[in-house]
Amino acid sequence: MKKTGIINAPISTVIAHLEHSDMLTVADAGLPVPATTQRIDLALKPGVPGFLETLEVALTEMFVEKAYVSE
Repeated sequence: MKKTGIINAPISTVIAHLEHSDMLTVADAGLPVPATTQRIDLALKPGVPGFLETLEVALTEMFVEKAYVSE
């Protein structure tokens, strides 16, 4: 069992397999996701966990080469 870092197995696995030019999207529940795209839904209730909290934890385990931000 992992002691530190992301303990959500699907997210930890995705991050561990990221390579150069791969993309990871962190978004709220309103983002349309194609059926061909892997989706990991973390929602417990509306707004939990929060976007910034989720992003902050993900960034502790990965290097980011480029970021896109949408309003």
